[in-house]
Amino acid sequence: MKHILSTKQFLGLFLSAIFMLSTSCIKDDLDECSNLTLKVVNYKNDDITPSGVVKDVSLYVFDENKTLLETVQLDKDFIVNRKDIVLNYPEGKKLTLVAYGNLSGGNQIVKAGTKAEELFVSVKTGSDGLASSPDSIFYGNKVVETYGAGGYVGGNQEIVIQPRTGTLTMQTVNLSKAPKRRGLLKSDEGETYQFQVDRTVESLNYNGEEAGDTVYYKPDGVLMNQEWVTPEKTNMYDNKNLEGTIYYNGAVLQSVSVGTYADGTVGPITVQPQQNTLVQFEWDENGAFLGAKIKVTPWGVVDDDIDW
Repeated sequence: MKHILSTKQFLGLFLSAIFMLSTSCIKDDLDECSNLTLKVVNYKNDDITPSGVVKDVSLYVFDENKTLLETVQLDKDFIVNRKDIVLNYPEGKKLTLVAYGNLSGGNQIVKAGTKAEELFVSVKTGSDGLASSPDSIFYGNKVVETYGAGGYVGGNQEIVIQPRTGTLTMQTVNLSKAPKRRGLLKSDEGETYQFQVDRTVESLNYNGEEAGDTVYYKPDGVLMNQEWVTPEKTNMYDNKNLEGTIYYNGAVLQSVSVGTYADGTVGPITVQPQQNTLVQFEWDENGAFLGAKIKVTPWGVVDDDIDW
């Protein structure tokens, strides 16, 4: 009886071992068992995948010649639960993966062809180049090489996408002291002001680089306590070397491309991912323009005052 029991136990262990070998990887480096997932990070590179801030991802798959093979759509549930991205390609296939997050909001135009060089995510613009704000776009890319049946050379792979939009606000100090070009004011007109942001780009290409035509924004403003301010933040791609202008009755009152930051450094106007850039135009009591002050704060931080 003991001999029969031992034989049954041996057979059970043997069959279990066979099952485990048939359903798991036996390669030492486990490349054949590796998987591909998506990770969402914020501007500080913190993992925010479970937050749901990215509601959808369009994943463009290109071969080694940068020819488009397919586009894979990932929804919010797929993203926040870090589900495996399954790409069915033969072993040894080198793939370039390009991911854009939050395109479904519809506030941008996706231009795609058969080649990676033809892929652009562009803001919507009028015929004169006036842009409207995009959604909160995320971007990332990854080059992988397939191994075996569904694995990847080098083990588990991760596509990391990060924010590519920030916001900008503008305001004045001592606007009433600024010299006005009243010769341009018609007798039947009142005073009008308008902010404008120039030197911004139209698109992000497949490499995540700024590309395309130069466009401009006209943030809405209101007069508050004799100062012209933007009550709402204007969302745009992260940009460097911007130019801000305030118009008075359709003519340029003042333009700035550099300003003094909170730490005392002087630099160009930039828009940074998931942060707000406040640009303040300032005049003295005699109407002389003092320059621009710039303050950058993370989204969610309420700090609209420049006090240095």
